[in-house]
Amino acid sequence: MNVLSKRAGIGVVACGAAAVVALTSSASLASASRPASGPVVLVNCGTAQVKPSSFVLACADDGAYLTDLHWVSWSNVAFGTGIEHLNACYPACVNNLFYTYPVLITVWRAAVRAGHAGQKYFSRMTVIHTGKLSRKHERALPVTQTFPLFPSL
Repeated sequence: MNVLSKRAGIGVVACGAAAVVALTSSASLASASRPASGPVVLVNCGTAQVKPSSFVLACADDGAYLTDLHWVSWSNVAFGTGIEHLNACYPACVNNLFYTYPVLITVWRAAVRAGHAGQKYFSRMTVIHTGKLSRKHERALPVTQTFPLFPSL
């Protein structure tokens, strides 16, 4: 085999290797950009839901939650209204004295939910208080609060 034949053979092998890398990269990108199946979900204390009528903000103790949720849109961002319930914890949390506030809700930043083939979940929630925010025993709440949401909590 002459030098020219050896160089041609090396070139063919190199081109073949490059093609395999390119095909593998393309397949990985295609699977990563594959659209989610079904609507984006809101994970409520471990349960995936679409347009829930209530949502628990504090799964550990039920000290903060939303009720009477009505959604006006639901896609990669969702908007709704509802009532926020917050445990006053005065003089102690076990007294179950809750304050209620009317709110606007936005859930956003849809992300892939690992372990749930093709499913996306909302990873952020913004709560906008629209009414009186005073509480007898504590300082007033912020008008707007944004919370991280998790794919399994």
